[in-house]
Amino acid sequence: MKDLRIIYLGTPDFSAELLRYLIEADYNIIAVVTQGDSPVGRKRVLTPSPVKTLALAHNIPVFTPLRIRKEYDFVVELEPDLILTFAYGQIVPKAVLEAPKYGCLNFHGSILPKYRGASPIQMALINAEEETGVSLMEMVEAMDAGRVFGIEKFKIEPSDNFRTIASKMVKASATLIEEVLPSVISGENKGVQQEESQVTFAPLLKIKDEWINLENDDVKNVLGRIQAFAPATGASLSYDDLPLKIYEARFDNNNVTRTIGELFISEKKLLLQVKGGQIEVLKLQKSGKKVIDARSFINGEKHKLPTILKGYIDAEI
Repeated sequence: MKDLRIIYLGTPDFSAELLRYLIEADYNIIAVVTQGDSPVGRKRVLTPSPVKTLALAHNIPVFTPLRIRKEYDFVVELEPDLILTFAYGQIVPKAVLEAPKYGCLNFHGSILPKYRGASPIQMALINAEEETGVSLMEMVEAMDAGRVFGIEKFKIEPSDNFRTIASKMVKASATLIEEVLPSVISGENKGVQQEESQVTFAPLLKIKDEWINLENDDVKNVLGRIQAFAPATGASLSYDDLPLKIYEARFDNNNVTRTIGELFISEKKLLLQVKGGQIEVLKLQKSGKKVIDARSFINGEKHKLPTILKGYIDAEI
C-alpha cells in the first residue's frame, strides 16, 4: 500500500488535513491537484489553497489546472497507481478516471446514495439529519454514482457545525483508508452499486440558501441551517432592513407564543420564535459589525427589542 504512486486531489482546509494524515502515514504522494490561488480578505490577496500550501511544505509537486477537463495530460504522464479525491471542486474527466492502475477513489461526505453533489455536509445539517458519514466510492463519469466500497458513519450532535462535521469526516476518511482501502486495492472488495431509487442530491448552494426560511423551516431546520453555515458564514435574517447573521444557537423550548420571526428577551436570554419552538441565539453579527455574544447584543439593542426579523423573500435583499 505504501509503495503505490498516489495523486491526491483536494482543496479546502479539511482536505488538507486528510492529506496531512497520508503524508505522516508515509503514503507515496507523487503529486497534488488543487484549485488555483484565490483572492482572500478585504485586500483580495491571492492565496494558495490549504492543500497546495501543505503539499509545497512537503516538497510535493502541485498542479492547479483551471479546468482539469481540458488540462489533464500531466496526470497521464505521471503514471499513477491510484488517485484519491476529497473535496477537490471540479468534475474529473474520463481520461483521468482511466489513468491509474487501481482507479480513482473519492471520499464523499455523505451516506450514499443520500446527498450526491457539492454540498453534502450542509444539506445533512439543514435537513436536521441525526447522522452522516463518509463514503469511499468509485469515481465514474456520472456525479457521485459509482460503487461504494465502505461507509464510516457518525452522529450529528447539537453542538456541531460545518467545521466540526468536516473534522469528523477527516477522521472517518482516515478510518476508511486503514480499514477498507487495502481490500479495494487487493480486489477482494468489489463494492456495492448504489440504489438509484434512494438517491437524493446536494446541489451547489447559493447566497439565498444562507437565509433562514421562516415560512418553511421548523425549529430543527432553523438550527440546522445555522449549523450548516457556521462558523464561517452564518445564517441570515433581516434586522433593520440589513442582514443579521446568526453563528450559534441552541434549542430552548417548543413554545409558539410569539409571532414567527420575533426576536425578544426572556429571562436574560435572546430568543427567536420560529415554527415549532423558540431557539436561544448565542452568537450573531449586525451588518458591518463584529461577531458578538447575545449579552453584548442585548446591551446594545434592547431598546429595539422585541422586533420581527424577516426571511430572504420578505426582506427583498
